[in-house]
Amino acid sequence: MTGADLDEWERPLAYTAHLVHHGCARNEFYEFKASAEQPGDLGCMMENLGCKGTQARADCNIRPWNGGGSCLDGNYACINCTAPGFEEPGHAFAVTPKVAGIPIGLPTDMPKAWFVALASLSKAATPKRLRDNAARPAPVLLPHDKRKDSA
Repeated sequence: MTGADLDEWERPLAYTAHLVHHGCARNEFYEFKASAEQPGDLGCMMENLGCKGTQARADCNIRPWNGGGSCLDGNYACINCTAPGFEEPGHAFAVTPKVAGIPIGLPTDMPKAWFVALASLSKAATPKRLRDNAARPAPVLLPHDKRKDSA
């Protein structure tokens, strides 16, 4: 491998050119800030359960490890195990540190002010299905095609 094939920590770019978040099956919940409240809930685990998928550079959700999947597929928050020093985060893995209610570890590719503004708008626009399903272990409302209601 050449230097052009490696990131700043000399990890292969083939594995670290993506954020774990990019392939996450919970992205719809993330987009509307519909958050899981406890382990096993369907919602996004970033706001309350310590998920670092929006900061972790790895392809876990794109190329399932050992053919089986990722931590998120097993209902565990991403702990950013591909980053140097991940094993000593300074807080419990399943806790999202916050200041004034805002997660400290925001997405690496988004300015904090944008995230806060978009989060407020997203929460206001959250579909009932996502809001009701986020803090549950199984969906109580399924996707519904409103176009068929007017036919």
